[in-house]
Amino acid sequence: ERSLFSALPALYALDNATDPAEDQGRTGIDDLKRLRFQAKRELQQRCSLDQDPDAKILIFIGRWVKQKGVDHIAMLAPTLLQSHPEVQVVLAGPPDDACGLYAQELLAPLMRHFPGRLFVCCEFFALPGDLRRGAHLCFTPSCSEPFGYVDVEFGLLGVPSVGCAIGGLGKMPGVYYRMQNADSSRMVLEAFLCSIDFALNMPDADYWEMAQAATKADFSFDTWRANLKEVYAQAISHYRPRKGEELSLNDEWLQRDKADVIRCELQDRTSSALRRKSEAAEVVQQMQVLDVDDEIEFLTQSVPEERVHDIMKEAMNQYKQRGSRVVKDAETLQRNICLAEQRLKELNHVTQWLMKPFARTKYLRIHAVIALCYIVAPAGETLLKTTTGKATEFLTDYMQHVVFYAGLFVGSLLWLALSRGVPPNLLMASSQLANVLFSVLVPSLPDQLLTDWTILSFLAMSGVLSASRLLFIIWNFNEDFHGGFQVACKRIGILESLRTAAGMLSVIVSLGGMAYVYQQIVLIISLTTLILLFKAPQCYCAYSLPPMGWVEGLFTHKSFILLLLSEMLNATVSYTSQTYHDWWVLNGWSTHDIISFSLVIMAVSALVVPFIFAGLQRVSVWGPWPMRDFTCFLPPGSLLRALALYDLGYLHHRSYLFAAALIASYCIDVLRSASVFASMMAVLGNKWYALKGCYIVIAMTSLCSCASPFVGRAIAVAVVNTSPFQRVTLDKPVSHSGSLGEAVFWAVVPLTLAAYFFQLVTLRYFNSDILTYRGHGNLLPTGAATGASSTMHRVPITALRRMHRAARKPRRRMP
Repeated sequence: ERSLFSALPALYALDNATDPAEDQGRTGIDDLKRLRFQAKRELQQRCSLDQDPDAKILIFIGRWVKQKGVDHIAMLAPTLLQSHPEVQVVLAGPPDDACGLYAQELLAPLMRHFPGRLFVCCEFFALPGDLRRGAHLCFTPSCSEPFGYVDVEFGLLGVPSVGCAIGGLGKMPGVYYRMQNADSSRMVLEAFLCSIDFALNMPDADYWEMAQAATKADFSFDTWRANLKEVYAQAISHYRPRKGEELSLNDEWLQRDKADVIRCELQDRTSSALRRKSEAAEVVQQMQVLDVDDEIEFLTQSVPEERVHDIMKEAMNQYKQRGSRVVKDAETLQRNICLAEQRLKELNHVTQWLMKPFARTKYLRIHAVIALCYIVAPAGETLLKTTTGKATEFLTDYMQHVVFYAGLFVGSLLWLALSRGVPPNLLMASSQLANVLFSVLVPSLPDQLLTDWTILSFLAMSGVLSASRLLFIIWNFNEDFHGGFQVACKRIGILESLRTAAGMLSVIVSLGGMAYVYQQIVLIISLTTLILLFKAPQCYCAYSLPPMGWVEGLFTHKSFILLLLSEMLNATVSYTSQTYHDWWVLNGWSTHDIISFSLVIMAVSALVVPFIFAGLQRVSVWGPWPMRDFTCFLPPGSLLRALALYDLGYLHHRSYLFAAALIASYCIDVLRSASVFASMMAVLGNKWYALKGCYIVIAMTSLCSCASPFVGRAIAVAVVNTSPFQRVTLDKPVSHSGSLGEAVFWAVVPLTLAAYFFQLVTLRYFNSDILTYRGHGNLLPTGAATGASSTMHRVPITALRRMHRAARKPRRRMP
């Protein structure tokens, strides 16, 4: 709901109304127990359950759809029945979508294993109100709920609820959990299991007090009517008509020809100067309009429900034949079905091959191709490192730095603008083609052609090319962006680490005189990926950035703004803090030693960093706290470099501690860059917003990087009367001027501390900006407490493990 209504100026909560309990809460606990005993016996008889007066009946009656979370009930049913011998389960309702069909297939064989304890009815089931009193708890694990009547109906009969506190749920007495990560089925299942286990083990006095409180709930029509009038009054008083003649779709439907409206809405793109719409595309659109005119349903999923049911049944039969557990949830299984259906519809054999899983993982081969483009394509930063040795009186190293990042600024705006009219596969193929030209062919030109202006032009174009790297990040998440931050942190970490390792490898081969070999490898990879991108699946060819404002949906997130400010301040010291190659030389290290340091950075980036982000993904299942803390507490690596140069650089010749500090700072920068971008993507939530937002971040940080040489020099000269450009010695001068270490310290440390301050402030707003975070315990995403007399209980992971062990070793009830 947060993402659906985020564009509205204001939201007003309005509860629904229902009839109160017949006794209006006057029934005592003893009367509730007596009514429960009578109703339980009749309910067990009606549902063919064992006649057990001590049994605790858990019930769910309603539509079997994803919204109601019935698939979660089905997945937990074996665990509950095995670990709690006193439990009986009643599940009734018609399956209405793929999740309901999945639950039906899971529950069908369980009735044979738990006779007399499990009742399943996959059709409309009418249960009299008096019999509902016999239930011990009412299941309400909905993924979304505007108000919720079932919990009210059972609660007024003295039956508390156990489920998810989301939307309109949580207003009745019961035991609830919140979705700390709505994209993680494991988190939802484990939280639901903990809630049920806690509710079943409650002391009798607490349980019956909660049941009695449920009968006193009041949602009167008078209160609802008064609240509705107040909401209408506020909406009318705050309404301001927009200037102009903007019409809604309904207005256009009434004032224009219906066929024109349908044709406009079904149009996937418009003809532009960059990409003209062919006559065949016009015919396809006309055919779609004719289909709508013939009253053919067009707002359906790609695979019909009947086919989904058949495929699910066959897939689960195969799992049973292999003797494996059904570990996939309904959403994952349905996603696999849609991907398989899409792959079957592709006619080209290369495209079908790209749609297959890569190395038996959940990633597709097209993802691997795009990842390979990201790792080897943007060679601009590496070029900047290798050409600084060619500095002349005109072509200074800081001028090269400024020109490259100016090109990066222009490139970020250029690629963002092109994303509006050019499909992603053509954009990425264009980037690969430019990579072949500027990273392989241009460096092979004769030396007499490499003038100062040629090198500057080359650097600027390399900056433009380097800006395209974001395309490979965003579209690497196509088909599975619903994983949110837990997917983003691991994959971005792996891609960034491998890209850093590839950059270090290029530095090593350049210093070792083997640049030609590296260029040939890049050429082969670029040409191969270029051809494969032209054969990308339909989802990479048919969509482009939809028309929207350039900053729409971005600056409503406080954590995004704070991280942007932090990145801008950190980029302002980029030039001063990235001349560590000269620091190593001044400290006495030779070229071969620097090659060894690059090998260490490459090994750490390729081997250690992926494991760190894999661990982040693993713990992020339980919520955004690990990613938030890692991003906000990890300081900039430039801070460590400046402190190391200031405190250690001049003490010893060939200082191993100084070299280790610089290596560690570089690895910290890799970790921080990947975590910040993963966090920004998670905050923005939508891949289109992520594309716009991250390009705006790159553009703003590029401008700050352009200014970094001048800002750093101005601060250092003003404080210690020494320029950080004077990289001659690390020793302290005899004069009153400061040393190189002091100049770098004052040029870097104050700004990086300010950047780190904005990171720490992000802690306050990070969780509330994550769309998959729905709160924690009795706290809303904003941190506000809910419930008049609610309490919060924490369940450690060890307790979850004990529950699963108890499920594997079922207990027997004593006679």
